Amino acid sequence: MSERERTLEFWILCIKTLLVSYVVITSYLTKNTMPHWYIITLLLYMSINTAISLVKKRGMKQLFAFLSMTITAAAFYYIDPLFVLLLPIHLFEIASHYINKLIIIFVIMLLPMPLIPVEMLTLYVLVATLSFALYTIIRTYTSRMLIYRKDIENMHYDIQRLTRNLNENNEYIRQSEYTYKLEERNRLSQEIHDKIGHSMTGALIQMEASKRLMATDREKSAELLQNAIDISKDGIESIRLVLKNIKPPTEQLGINRLKLFVDEFSAKHSLKTLFTFGGNVDIISPMQWKIIMENTKEALTNTLKYSNATMISLDIRVLNTIIRVEVADNGRGASKIVKGLGIQGMEERTAAVNGTIIVDGSKGFSVTTLLPYQLS
Repeated sequence: MSERERTLEFWILCIKTLLVSYVVITSYLTKNTMPHWYIITLLLYMSINTAISLVKKRGMKQLFAFLSMTITAAAFYYIDPLFVLLLPIHLFEIASHYINKLIIIFVIMLLPMPLIPVEMLTLYVLVATLSFALYTIIRTYTSRMLIYRKDIENMHYDIQRLTRNLNENNEYIRQSEYTYKLEERNRLSQEIHDKIGHSMTGALIQMEASKRLMATDREKSAELLQNAIDISKDGIESIRLVLKNIKPPTEQLGINRLKLFVDEFSAKHSLKTLFTFGGNVDIISPMQWKIIMENTKEALTNTLKYSNATMISLDIRVLNTIIRVEVADNGRGASKIVKGLGIQGMEERTAAVNGTIIVDGSKGFSVTTLLPYQLS
């Protein structure tokens, strides 16, 4: 039996219990007595309906449902007419096993109306309608609840799958980075061996030969020594070229480090960020990049703490004589600027290279760093 069927079965039992309680209380209030057959019938009725919930085979459930409806009909004719109020929910319970359309089931619940006393007809229709409506609401709610639960289970599965894929991707990235480093080390080793190693070996051979000829043939010795010097110069130049090719440009380090920090900040704190730059960023020195990075970190931290912003923009512009770096957000801003330790620290760092800081809280909050530079 599915979870949906178990839930509906439980609520049907609850509806039956409410109806039986109403019948018993009403009978007792009107008659002030309850015969033995009345009590026995109630106990038998409740036992059979409890058994419906306990047995697992569908055939046995239907058999007990028919038996319970038969007892209800017999009690209606021979014990108390109020037992007819239990009939609609039994008809619903049995018919729902064979019919899917609710309107047809509701018509079946009203079929016993010609057999019901006139004085009880209105009450019967009311109980049938309420039972039908309550069961329909419960069935709709249960179906939606199971759908939502299934969706949640699917989302949990997707999260686990995505987490597993993310871990695998992270492991792949780490392995790729390690492999790249090994390949780069191997390339450098081979390049040093092929270019610089041969040059140094040749220079050493020339110097050894010059040493041996120094006493017997000074001219030849001087020639060999000059060759060794030339070879050494070529080797040093090769080293310089190799290192120059390896070392990335300063502007690439600055831009990439800053962009990486901004992207990580945005992902970690769910804030939309916009990073733009323009002008000749090649002229920004390592010291200036350091100041830009530290001021940007401080400005983003302040935004996160105080502004309630949803978006942050970072713009770097190299103008005619200054480098302009603006960090702005769309938060609540501040009518009065209170310079705490963070802003004071930015001012001190910037002033060390003759720069300045401009803080504005009129539209959101922005911190602008102005750094002067001179073209060489």
